[in-house]
Amino acid sequence: MVNRDQNADEVIHRVRQVNMVAENNLTTMIERIMAQNGMNIGLRRPNYTSPLADFVLQAELPRGCKILKFTKFSGDTSESIVEHIARYLTEAGDLTNSENLRIKYFPSSLTKNAFTWFTTLPPNSIYAWPYLERLFHEQFYIGQTKISLKELASIKRNFTEPIDDYLNRF
Repeated sequence: MVNRDQNADEVIHRVRQVNMVAENNLTTMIERIMAQNGMNIGLRRPNYTSPLADFVLQAELPRGCKILKFTKFSGDTSESIVEHIARYLTEAGDLTNSENLRIKYFPSSLTKNAFTWFTTLPPNSIYAWPYLERLFHEQFYIGQTKISLKELASIKRNFTEPIDDYLNRF
C-alpha cells in the first residue's frame, strides 16, 4: 500500500531492504508494510489464556509428589461424567486435599472434545472446584438413553402425525 505522496519505487526498495535484514516471513512483511502506512492494527494471532485463576495455577505440589497420569475423558456419549469425576478424584489421591491442586490437574484428565471445551472457557474464570465440576456436568451430561422394549413397543403413530415426526419420536 502506497500513499499518494509517496514514491512506489522507494516504498518497495525500503521494504526489500528491511526484509533482507529481518527474516523472510510473509506475515512479518505485511505487518511491517501496514505499520509503515499508518495502519498499525497488526494481524491478530490467537493466544491461549488458561481458564484457571492465577492463584490456582500457582498452586504447587507438595514435596515428593509426582504429577500423575489420569484416565482421559474425551466427551464421547458412551462415557459417564459421574464415573469420570469419581475416577479422577480417586486417581488424584492426596491431591484432592487441596482444592487448587484438584482444579489445576483436572485438565490433564481431559482429551479431544473435552479438552477443546476446557480451552474455550473464559480466561481466569475457574476459581473453585464446585464451579468447574458444575460446568463439566452441564457440558457433557447426556441424560438417560436406555429404553425398554416394552416402552419402545408402546410408541404408536398418531393418526394425523407425519411419518418423519413419528420416527423422530420413536
